[in-house]
Amino acid sequence: GISHEACAYAGHLGLGKLIAFYDDNGITIDGHTDLSFTEDVGKRFEAYGWQVLTVTDGNTDVAAIRKAIEEAKACTDKPTLIKVKTIIGYGSPTKADSHDA
Repeated sequence: GISHEACAYAGHLGLGKLIAFYDDNGITIDGHTDLSFTEDVGKRFEAYGWQVLTVTDGNTDVAAIRKAIEEAKACTDKPTLIKVKTIIGYGSPTKADSHDA
C-alpha cells in the first residue's frame, strides 16, 4: 500500500530527521499476531534503507526509549524506526496482552 511506498521513498531519500515508532505489542484486532502475521517488520524497514532500533521493554524502561530517540537523532543519513516492545493493556489485570484491551 501507499504507506509502504512512502517508507521506501523516505529510505531512498535518506530522510535522517524522520523518526517513527512501531508499537510491537503482538496483538491484532482478532487476537495475537501469530494468527496471521509472520513478517519481520524490522527487516522490512532495513530493506527500505532505514536504521532500526529496538526497545525491549516499552512498558517501564523510559530511559531506553530516551536513549533510542537520541541514537535516532544522531543518525542523519537515513530515517529511523524505533520498535518498542510493549504489552497492550499493560497493568490491567484482565486486559493485558489481550485483543480486548
